[in-house]
Amino acid sequence: MAYNVLIVDDEPWSREIVKDLADWEGLGLAVAGEAEDGEEGLRRIGELAPDIVVTDMRMPGLSGTELLNELGARFPATKIVVMSGYDDFAYLKQAIRSKAVDYLLKPLDPAELNAALASCVRELEAASAPSAGAGAASDAASNAASKTALNAVSDKPAQGSGASAGDWRLPAAFADSAVLERYALEKRRIYASLQELDRAGIAEAYAALGRYLTRALTAEELQGLPARLAQDALAMLETFASEQGIDIVPIWSGIEGRLGPGSSPDEAAMALAERLGEAADAAAKAIRGRTRLDLDEIRAHIDAHFAEELTLESLSHRFFVSKEHLSRAFKAHVGTGVTDYVTMRRMVYAEALLREGKVSIKQAAKLAGYVDLAYFYRVFKRRFGISPGELRGGE
Repeated sequence: MAYNVLIVDDEPWSREIVKDLADWEGLGLAVAGEAEDGEEGLRRIGELAPDIVVTDMRMPGLSGTELLNELGARFPATKIVVMSGYDDFAYLKQAIRSKAVDYLLKPLDPAELNAALASCVRELEAASAPSAGAGAASDAASNAASKTALNAVSDKPAQGSGASAGDWRLPAAFADSAVLERYALEKRRIYASLQELDRAGIAEAYAALGRYLTRALTAEELQGLPARLAQDALAMLETFASEQGIDIVPIWSGIEGRLGPGSSPDEAAMALAERLGEAADAAAKAIRGRTRLDLDEIRAHIDAHFAEELTLESLSHRFFVSKEHLSRAFKAHVGTGVTDYVTMRRMVYAEALLREGKVSIKQAAKLAGYVDLAYFYRVFKRRFGISPGELRGGE
C-alpha cells in the first residue's frame, strides 16, 4: 500500500526540494499535501491523516517544536522526519523526545532523506503487520531505548544555556484548536518582542496570554498549564541564547519555585515574563559590549546557510549592524561583497553536486538555493564558462 506524506516548511523552495529528492514511487509514498507553518500543518494533519510528516523546526506561528508536541499528544502513530538548517542541540533533543524517525540537516542530502523515509515505511509496515501484537516486547524495548537516549541527552546542557527543556513534564495538548491558535499567536508576539529586546512588549504579551487562558481553559487543563508555559518559554530561551551567545542558567535558575501546581496563569505568565525580560536585557548588554563586528562569524553563518534566502538586509538585521557598514566591512575582510560571496558558495556547492552525479540539474539548483532554473543556468555559465548540462556531459 502507498503511505501518505505531509511536508511542513515555511519556505516554498524547501518543500519543493523534498518533493524533488524523495524516491516517492520506489518507496511507495505519495505527497498528501503541504503546509507553510505549524498551525496549518496541524490542521492539515487532522484533515488528511498522513502516515508521515516531514517538518522543519524553525517556522513562524506554531513552531516545529510545538508541532512535534501536538503530534505526540494527538497523533502518536504518525511517523516524523525533522529537518533543520541549524545543528542545534535543543532541536535534536526535542526530536528525540518526540520519537522522530530521523533528524536531517539542511541542505538535504538525497540519500539521507530517502533513508529516513525508508525507515518510516519499515516502521509503518511493522506496525500494520498481522503479528504486530507479538511485537509488544520489541515496542517496549524501543520505547525504553528512546527514554535512555532522552535521559542521556537531557543530562547535557543545551548550547549556550546549561538548562534543559526536557526537565519539564509535557502536559496534555490543548483540546480546543481555537485555544491552540490563540496560544501560538501570543507566543509569536512574545518571541518577536524578545528578538526586539523589548521587555515591556514581552510583559504585555504574557499578561494578555495569562488573561486569555484563565478564561478559556477548564480547571483540569489549568492544572498542567504552568509546566506547559515553562517548557515553551525555556525552548524560546534556548533558541534565543544560541542566537545571541548568552548564558541563561542564572536567568532560569529558581523558576521552579514560582511555578508550582497551584500557580495561576497570571502568576506563571508574570514569572516567565520576568525571565524572558532578563534575557532581553542580557542580550542588549552583550550587543552594546561588542567592540567590533565579528566578520568571521558572519562568514561562517553564510557558509552554513547559503542555500537559504540570504540578503544583505537579513544579515544586517541578524547581526545588528547597518547594511552599509556590513557591506563595506565584509568586502574589506573577505575580498568580495556579501552577494558575490553567497553566489560563490552556491556555485561551488552546485558544481560539486553535478560532478558527483547523484542528483539532477534541477535538484542541484534547488539544493544550492535557486528556485528559478533558467537563472541558475545563467549564473552557472557566467561563473564556469560552461552550462550545467555541458558539465554533466549533455544531461
